[in-house]
Amino acid sequence: MSSIKEQYESLPYPHYVHPASDPAHLAAIAQILGLEAVDPAACRVLDIGCGAGTNLLAMAARMPHSYFLGLDFSAPDIASAQAVAAEAGLENVEFRQADLMAWEPDGIAPFDYIIAYGFFSWVPDEVKDRLLRVIRRNLSPQGTGCVSYMTYPGCKQPEALRDLLRLRTEALANPVDKVSTAHTTLDFLDRAWQALPGLPHAGYLREEVRRIRRKEPHFLLLDDLGVERDPCYMMQFVQWAAEHGLRYLGESEFHTMLLENLPATSAQELVSLGLDRLETEQMLDYVTNRTFRCTLLTGPDAALTQGMHAGALRKLCFAPRLKVSGKQKPRAVEGRFKSDIGTTITLRSTPLVAFVRALASYQGAFTPYPKMLAEAQRLTGKDFTPEEEARLCGDLLTLFGRRGLALSALPFTPLPQLLPRPRLTPLNAALSRTRGLVASATHESIRLNPEEQAICALLDGTRTLADLQGTPPGPTMVGKLEAHLETLRRQGCLQNDY
Repeated sequence: MSSIKEQYESLPYPHYVHPASDPAHLAAIAQILGLEAVDPAACRVLDIGCGAGTNLLAMAARMPHSYFLGLDFSAPDIASAQAVAAEAGLENVEFRQADLMAWEPDGIAPFDYIIAYGFFSWVPDEVKDRLLRVIRRNLSPQGTGCVSYMTYPGCKQPEALRDLLRLRTEALANPVDKVSTAHTTLDFLDRAWQALPGLPHAGYLREEVRRIRRKEPHFLLLDDLGVERDPCYMMQFVQWAAEHGLRYLGESEFHTMLLENLPATSAQELVSLGLDRLETEQMLDYVTNRTFRCTLLTGPDAALTQGMHAGALRKLCFAPRLKVSGKQKPRAVEGRFKSDIGTTITLRSTPLVAFVRALASYQGAFTPYPKMLAEAQRLTGKDFTPEEEARLCGDLLTLFGRRGLALSALPFTPLPQLLPRPRLTPLNAALSRTRGLVASATHESIRLNPEEQAICALLDGTRTLADLQGTPPGPTMVGKLEAHLETLRRQGCLQNDY
């Protein structure tokens, strides 16, 4: 463990916000999977291996009535997290330097969400055991654990590349030399495989080389050249968790659980194999060559209703991922929509078409179901029957599984327009200055280039748009100031209470 601690303290991990770990997202998935999850607006969250705390800080800023505790054994990271929390005036979040093997909660109340993102596969087995034990002992009765990890079979072939990179770099002490040697090795392999296109594995491994080559130096050093990297099969993880009294709930990336996202013939054939739920999901990992999971766990006493529950969508908030394509009649049975990648999707059923049409007008927002239902009924000119509404919920759940919409347990409405003197939220002012990013109100990172960072430094509520236009921070931002401000407005990065 000392070598891992030294490595992370000497090579601070890059700062990111992880949408898959957002309690508002976890609560939505848990509700669908039959768990009456705790309201994220008033909950307790523990983040194990929080690093410099960017992920937890973003949560704390969005959920001021919840409590957040971050643990990490890196003293520099914890000091950085505490400094940003103080600068942003966040009083609902704490950061503590602690070794998980020795940490005890000191009698504090249990946690409704326990997150370990980017932790499990990068520590020894005894720490994995301790993590699962800590989750079991400190999870509230209706709590949700969220653990990410590297998975087989997708990690099998990349492991051979990692072994080679470590062999070529293990004798080097300087991180710059390690990264340079790794890149030289990867470039050689890429050229060799390009010259041998007939090899069955050449195409796949060339893409893997390109993926590693694109990594930031810190990611490459810690993920691929680091001391520990230990993938496992999903069923091994679930069994390990069960040994500690934890039950498998599902996946934060909901769409990965569904057969509907396979070709129809493949889905039918998989059903015909007669596998149980876990065996089916493990088979899906083979079909997709999966490399990473973010799994949700519950305690043994959680009140859990088996199956997927479309009715739970009535308690959630919706965001669009589709736009209306062409003109449509108000009561159309069929409607065409475009996804954010340009594909056209045809939906059938008057309530569904009306709901998605209404939702498409709320771009960037998470809007509660009752409001969207009322909008859909207004478009059709009638109230839906209980049977129509039940079918609508089922159709919406299918659409969510196909990534045609997003769900959250918390609402969000962006500012309708820029205020006369735009100002970043206190957290985003601190993150922009210290970490080169801002965090959206829907828990996503927005990386800033130097010119955008310079603009953000001016967004303190003292300057009008005309003032900002008169002080362009760099040549690449000429003509782009309004677009950048619009992004910040739409993503909820600006203050709206002054």
